[in-house]
Amino acid sequence: MPTRRDVYDAVDAQRDETVAFLSDFLRIETENPPGRNYREGAKFLGDALADRGYKVEYVDVPKEAVERHYPDRIDHERVNVVGRKPFGNGPNVHFTGHFDVVPAGEDWTRDPFTAHLECGRLYGRGASDMKSGIAASLLAIDALEAAGVELAGSITQSMTIDEETGGFTGLGYLVRKGYLDDTDYCVYTECFDSSRVCLGHRGVLKFRVVARGRKAHGCMAHEGTNAISAMNNFLTRIAEYREELHERTTSLPVIPEDSRRADISATMVNAGYSENVVPDRCTATFYRVLVPHESVELARREIRQRIGDAETSTGVSFEYEEIMFAEPTSVSQDCEVSRTYARNVAAFHGEAEFVISPGSDDQRFVVNNAGVEECIVYGPGLLEQAHVEDEYVPVEEVLTAAKVMAVSTAELIGELPV
Repeated sequence: MPTRRDVYDAVDAQRDETVAFLSDFLRIETENPPGRNYREGAKFLGDALADRGYKVEYVDVPKEAVERHYPDRIDHERVNVVGRKPFGNGPNVHFTGHFDVVPAGEDWTRDPFTAHLECGRLYGRGASDMKSGIAASLLAIDALEAAGVELAGSITQSMTIDEETGGFTGLGYLVRKGYLDDTDYCVYTECFDSSRVCLGHRGVLKFRVVARGRKAHGCMAHEGTNAISAMNNFLTRIAEYREELHERTTSLPVIPEDSRRADISATMVNAGYSENVVPDRCTATFYRVLVPHESVELARREIRQRIGDAETSTGVSFEYEEIMFAEPTSVSQDCEVSRTYARNVAAFHGEAEFVISPGSDDQRFVVNNAGVEECIVYGPGLLEQAHVEDEYVPVEEVLTAAKVMAVSTAELIGELPV
């Protein structure tokens, strides 16, 4: 019977192939927004799945569904990939990860889409967040097969889009269409590094508020109503609200520790036409973070109350427009998939660290919408490398995560001696 060492060796034996695969993957510029080259990314992954014997399905998102969430991006194709591989009639283990990446931005010292290997680190946009997670989950099952481990269930691998802008046309769409209905265990391979088992995330409400005043010439400002001044009134109320929110904390292990509280930030403000025109509108965008015991509806009510107070105080009308929301999500560290991964993480890191993500991710669709409680986040990328310039992932992190994924899968639906 194969041993854990056989599985670990099978992972290590595919190091060069994994680096080559991930390098090719990083060269595909799947930036979101706007959602560039999704078809190319999907085909690359679909071919990789097909070469491994998975039954592959490309799940195109219709334009009307895209328009509902991203009306300014309907000219870009939205396509997800699902691969299924049965080994037996037992439980289904579903690995899922997103292949969209945030825009590369500036200040890189390397080409963000060249894939550069240096001192054991693979550099490129998406290296940590989170193309390496997809590479690790593929490698994990490859290693189990190479080591001759018999599995009694089935494996599903889904690769999705648009997580960086809410996930509604990615994993959210797959959940709505029933692609996770037969899922028994789910591992979302987002970046938290191979020593951590992530149990959930805080929630978020993104919204914008528009103050509507009356335009006037700057030399006769008394004839207008300055929308910037009105917005300043609202921003003052938001600053006071923020102090209240900081008193709402959670005992759950959110990282970093300063993120164990509710929060709100004004992230963008836009107003004005010219230095001599009193502006008739001012728009501000906000990012409201929810701790696990809060709800999006509570946040909405509190914000609308403050909008009403600002209207009463200024005599100016305010409009509220919601951009996206994500309810907080968490599962028990005592669920089977969590305990299994923690045991196997301990073989490399001494003890697994259980954490809650400071930001939202697609895990919420699996837990909140598909009702799959056996769902954790586990992946090789480094959280501190997400969205930064010169993003990288250590190759050893990818291999270690793949080993943990492999032996954990064998424990859940196969046979592997301790």
